[in-house]
Amino acid sequence: MSSLEPYREKWREVPGGDDVDRRVFSDNLLDLPDDEFLTRWDALAARRAAGVVGRLDPLYRDFFKGRRVLELGGGLGFDGLRFAAQGARWTFADIVPGNLEVVRRVAGIKGIAVETHLIGDDLSFDALPADYDAIFVIGSIHHVPFDIARREAMAALSRLKVGGRWIELVYPQERWLREGSMPFETWGTRTDGERTPWVEWHDVEKVRRRLQPAILKTVLDCELASHNFRWLDLEYAGMGRTIDAAKFIDLKFQPVILDGGAHVLWNFTGNKGAFFPIGRIDLRPLVSGLKPPFAAELALKVTQGLVGVGLVDAGNQYLADAEIVVEAAPDWRYVTVRCAEAPAFLVFRNRHAVSVVFRHDGTAARLSTPAKQLRRCQTVTARHRAHRLHTAKALGNDCRLLLGAPLPPPPGSRENLKPPNRLRYRLTHCVRHRSN
Repeated sequence: MSSLEPYREKWREVPGGDDVDRRVFSDNLLDLPDDEFLTRWDALAARRAAGVVGRLDPLYRDFFKGRRVLELGGGLGFDGLRFAAQGARWTFADIVPGNLEVVRRVAGIKGIAVETHLIGDDLSFDALPADYDAIFVIGSIHHVPFDIARREAMAALSRLKVGGRWIELVYPQERWLREGSMPFETWGTRTDGERTPWVEWHDVEKVRRRLQPAILKTVLDCELASHNFRWLDLEYAGMGRTIDAAKFIDLKFQPVILDGGAHVLWNFTGNKGAFFPIGRIDLRPLVSGLKPPFAAELALKVTQGLVGVGLVDAGNQYLADAEIVVEAAPDWRYVTVRCAEAPAFLVFRNRHAVSVVFRHDGTAARLSTPAKQLRRCQTVTARHRAHRLHTAKALGNDCRLLLGAPLPPPPGSRENLKPPNRLRYRLTHCVRHRSN
């Protein structure tokens, strides 16, 4: 059996219009005569146009007109054929041959010009031109594990113009938490029916990790339908740096300063009270001589409360738009704090009236890279440089700052269900700057 076969078998069955409608098998539609086939398809498409995705049409109707768009996992073509009828130059890519046959049949009957591409087990898009203005991904590739989704996404990204858009609808972490933090192998049975082999929550930072080292600017990031979905629109600015192990150099540890709270064994607690400071990392020796903009990339876990992570100047004033608030959750969160001027400190503070807790398990099983590789920083000549900072808190040791690469691997579904006394707290920071 091929690696995609379980997903091909499932996704012969697609939402019959909006997400809450009954499922439809493409093979069953293809068995109908043309008149009945088109009547049935039009009814499903009307339901889709009246739903969550259809309501966003005014944002993209004019943008797509006359432009080339590649849709990944277009299903029965409800969205793409609607935009193609309005003047978009649309290519449907899917892993299910029957879905593409439905699209071609509808397009032929309606006289709409479209192209199709069957995604094979090699996940290749080499047969397509590299001049697409947008890639449209509506609730599709989050239905395969992260490593497969990354391979597919990177292959598709090679077809996107610099300045093009990556537009995606995902299921957010809020929905996963609300529905019981189920393993990804079984969560799909709740979101998309009992035959669903996988679904994984995403946010903008997880999509960025899937597409790294692409340089992406957020155009739109918003929740939809009471946090059932999240809509992401990212502008592609080309590929960032690549890693050259020969250019790593060793860096000294930097202390983490505790401003308040305490740590006992593996627990780090911030005192009660909104905005109460917890700790800070002095970035001044690390960014000295470098030019902005900067970004701190963090992989972190909060086991209790609400934590603010931000960048401040030497006077302890927050830099513009440079704080992110992270809620307690049983899974890792990947966030990026950005600023347009050199930061003095990376700071953590309580954002809630009750105490906050970080719990760290010293096994550090999430980091697959050997420890000696985590104490290195790459110096490169590319336009976008990155200095990765890794903070580990452990019993009996000072809080230290390590510089290293790469980020921890994405969370697996079974890791999400570890009991509370096994939750880990670990931060990975990346201070980026752009050279002239």
